[in-house]
Amino acid sequence: MIVFEGTTKTFPGGVIAVDRLSLEVAEGETLVLLGASGSGKTTTMKMINRLIEPTGGRVLVEGDDVMRSDPIALRRRIGYAIQHIGLFPHMSVGENIAIVPRMLRWDEGRVRQRVDDLLEMVGLSAAEFRDRFPRQLSGGQSQRVGVARALAADPPILLMDEPFGALDPLTREQLQDEFIDLESAIQKTVVLVTHDVFEAVRMGDRIALLDRGRLVQLAAPAELVENPANAFVEDFLGRQRFQLSLLTRTVGSIMPETPAEAAGPPAEGPRLRARDSLIAALDLFKSTEARELPVFRRDRFLGSLAKRDLLTTMTRILGET
Repeated sequence: MIVFEGTTKTFPGGVIAVDRLSLEVAEGETLVLLGASGSGKTTTMKMINRLIEPTGGRVLVEGDDVMRSDPIALRRRIGYAIQHIGLFPHMSVGENIAIVPRMLRWDEGRVRQRVDDLLEMVGLSAAEFRDRFPRQLSGGQSQRVGVARALAADPPILLMDEPFGALDPLTREQLQDEFIDLESAIQKTVVLVTHDVFEAVRMGDRIALLDRGRLVQLAAPAELVENPANAFVEDFLGRQRFQLSLLTRTVGSIMPETPAEAAGPPAEGPRLRARDSLIAALDLFKSTEARELPVFRRDRFLGSLAKRDLLTTMTRILGET
């Protein structure tokens, strides 16, 4: 889907922002570009939609070299969501979302339906929010609209540049959870930039850790945390390794086999998702004071997890870490 082949970006003055980067992003994958300021992660992402042009190597999108593609046509098939949203203040929410579909000359009925569908998809009532203006939105609502706008023309690729970085911690975590749910429904190829290692391990299928424009390690979150490639990776993860281990271990990975004759789940009440982290599971046990909770993978009941089994597993991980 997206391929970097020895890609380099050197800015005027000789500053090398990206240094001979080679990696592939598979269709339907969420790849997180992780690193400190100046690591080259945003430059790398912007070379995908040619907001920044490479000075060496190639970037391929769906098999096409971006430097041989019309930049406007390229950007119209790639969604782009940024930290400060960039909504046009003189346009309503609906008009902001409709910008690219109208550029593509969709008929107005189709545009209106797409706007309404996307608002509902990101958790905003179309009737309530379609005609509001950006100044009438909270930070979290604005960010939801920004994601909806990025998805408006149903692009196969979505680029996200620190999309939740300007939000308070509670809103940021809520939106991360909502985007994970949304991601499973929309089936897009996502490249997400962040400096937050906790956000990276929560949201990425794989993480590319960059340092001064070079790829240091490319791995699934659990592999990155459990098997750092070198001292730089260990230092970057720092003393957070235990918490990160619990974030990369999911409820589904520790579920015992459920006997065929086991009783089904309760009709209502709190439940865990198979992809919830062990920390999220512990939080739910604490808030509900339950002794066991049903676990689902989407709508399929997998069995029940006992709080005692969860705590036993977390204690074992603490010892290993």
